[in-house]
Amino acid sequence: MRVLVILPVYGQGALPTGAFVTSREYVRGLVAAGHAVGVVTTIRDPGEVRLEGGVRVWPLRYWRRAVQAASPEVVISHHGDRKAPRIIARLGRVPHLLMVHGMSDDRDLGRPALAWFPSAVCRAHYPACGGPKLVLPPPIDPGLYRATPGSTVTLNGSTTAKGADVLAAVAARMPDTQFLMVRAAGHTPTGLLPPNVEVVDRTDPRTVYARTRVLLMPSTTESYGRAGVEAMLSGIPVLAAPLPGIREALGAAATYIPREDTDRWVAELRRLSDPVAYDAASAGARAHAEALDYSRNVGEFEATCRTLCASMAPTRGPYCRG
Repeated sequence: MRVLVILPVYGQGALPTGAFVTSREYVRGLVAAGHAVGVVTTIRDPGEVRLEGGVRVWPLRYWRRAVQAASPEVVISHHGDRKAPRIIARLGRVPHLLMVHGMSDDRDLGRPALAWFPSAVCRAHYPACGGPKLVLPPPIDPGLYRATPGSTVTLNGSTTAKGADVLAAVAARMPDTQFLMVRAAGHTPTGLLPPNVEVVDRTDPRTVYARTRVLLMPSTTESYGRAGVEAMLSGIPVLAAPLPGIREALGAAATYIPREDTDRWVAELRRLSDPVAYDAASAGARAHAEALDYSRNVGEFEATCRTLCASMAPTRGPYCRG
């Protein structure tokens, strides 16, 4: 099977968000299954065509060559990528799988052959989408995230949407506790942070989780709680806002606190300073994360792409042979 994936960015050095990480994991799964995968990056890149992990990556200016070279049988893109539609339009009847990672204000998904959602909550956000749908949790490879937990209280993000304001308020109340804030790509935290908050750039997630004792997720919106699952793979307890997408991802393994209730965030962190309470929360987190089937998710996505390819085979010739 030949697949063309259209993404804003791709690769280890791309400062990815969870959406791009998820797509990258699916791409790797397709390559591991023996399929030919090419990627066009739509954020303008002065670089040249390169080969990365068995994937040929084409900067946007080479997209016509990419289409010709890939001769794709399936095309995958992200909802909200405004440069993808013109490329997809040139592919005629090639089946289009649209990755819908978040709950955007733009609820018009067009007419893809299939729309992918990370959660039922995200799918319900787009009630006008009447075509075929797939709800499948993001693949999270344990080997890329597991670490021995450290000592900080960590927030994976530096924006208000991720809860930077909550972390600042909690840290001010707990001056003897060290907090870690992972900077969002291209973002500088605003406001004065307490001196016990360290801000670091994005890096290998294992480096972050090796410093983390508890993960905070006081987000204002989430279509899925990917960072929480990542942390739980290392037995790191998660305190989160009670958003439907986070609940769908983390179930009863997380502790849910209204984001405006600073007293509750502080009280729960202090409760987890007790080794017995921490060990119980850690065991529950690890058990929940380990019950999620990474290989099954990757395999189901690959099988879905095969089905899309096969749906066009009668009119396109002897395709979809693997």
